[in-house]
Amino acid sequence: MVKRTILGGLAISAAVMAFSVPASASIVITQGATGTGNNVLFQNVVGNGTTSLSTDTNQGDRVTFTSSEALTGDNSSGQARISAVDGSLNNLEWHLSDPTLGYDLGVFNINVPNPNGGPATSVTVYAYDQNNTEFSNTFNLGNGQNFFTVDSDDLQSITSIRFEAFGGIVSDVRQVRIDGITSIAAIPEASTWAMMILGFFGLGFISYRNRNSAFRIA
Repeated sequence: MVKRTILGGLAISAAVMAFSVPASASIVITQGATGTGNNVLFQNVVGNGTTSLSTDTNQGDRVTFTSSEALTGDNSSGQARISAVDGSLNNLEWHLSDPTLGYDLGVFNINVPNPNGGPATSVTVYAYDQNNTEFSNTFNLGNGQNFFTVDSDDLQSITSIRFEAFGGIVSDVRQVRIDGITSIAAIPEASTWAMMILGFFGLGFISYRNRNSAFRIA
């Protein structure tokens, strides 16, 4: 009777924990602008003319842009327009300057073609969460404006977004918006949760064996 009770309790506990394992986190990258947020402005700029440029949103949150190219920018219609000093931008990454912060939604606009060179024909957009998990999607680029949206689910936050353009260069990146800024903490992946559950089950089984041995001795 004792054996069945202990094993039954272990089975129930394992089942409850298994159902408690969170679904895999996801960041979805789509073409088009969905949602609004804090606008990144070209103000209080540090690093203009270098490969790492920092500026503010309209709410005062600091954003850092990095690239293999030296970066510059200006305010286009009240929002930052980030470009390469030599006009040959084909890659860019941005993140909140405070590493303890992430956000739920990112929107941006890649503008092509560039008069200084051939226009890029496609782009791969990457996004990273607080576990440094990479998500990506590849899109064709058209002339003029190309909006993109990066949206996270409730399980994690976006920590950075970057893109690489192919087939040529782009004019600039503009209308960068960030929404749902919050503090972040690493969340265990599903595989980590599974290992934890197996560990708990193993500890429970060892406890049962020890109790069973004690009963036999008694």
